[in-house]
Amino acid sequence: MSKVIVFSGSPKKKGSSAALLAEVVKGAEAAGAEIIEYDLNNKELRGCQGCLSCRREDVVACIQNDYFSSMYAELNDADAVVVGAPIYMGTVTAQTWILINRLYPAMGPNFAPRYPGKKFATVITQGNANPEGFASAVEQVQGFLGRLGWDMVGSMLWAGAGGDLSEEQKQEAFQIGQDLAG
Repeated sequence: MSKVIVFSGSPKKKGSSAALLAEVVKGAEAAGAEIIEYDLNNKELRGCQGCLSCRREDVVACIQNDYFSSMYAELNDADAVVVGAPIYMGTVTAQTWILINRLYPAMGPNFAPRYPGKKFATVITQGNANPEGFASAVEQVQGFLGRLGWDMVGSMLWAGAGGDLSEEQKQEAFQIGQDLAG
């Protein structure tokens, strides 16, 4: 059984990003995956403190004792990761940037990936109907995850997000979940 970690970077529990992630989860579960979910809007999650303890050879996780304490062990065992987030002010949410900063321990002291070989997908929503409107923000997140030694298997952008998901969007998100689990 594969293990997929789902990171939700939206402050809205029932927003567009959550709707897409729910479909990704359905697809991964249908393919037999175990799902581990992290709500990046959790009050017990702290940003990177810049202590650089994770740069040491003998440390493989962030030393902060918070909501992410178990995440590094889960990440080590996971087969795939999906990051879902809305675009706010031209980039992914502050909650999502906390994740990106806290993944610093996923690179060793020489910046080599500590957890290579994972699959990943991004599921991004934005109010701007122009799909190219914030492409650089999406590319930045995908580029960072790629530098961790992970392979992108799916990417979905819902430009002009709001309202209900179409059947086509549901199917696309479901397929991303299956691809992550497969």
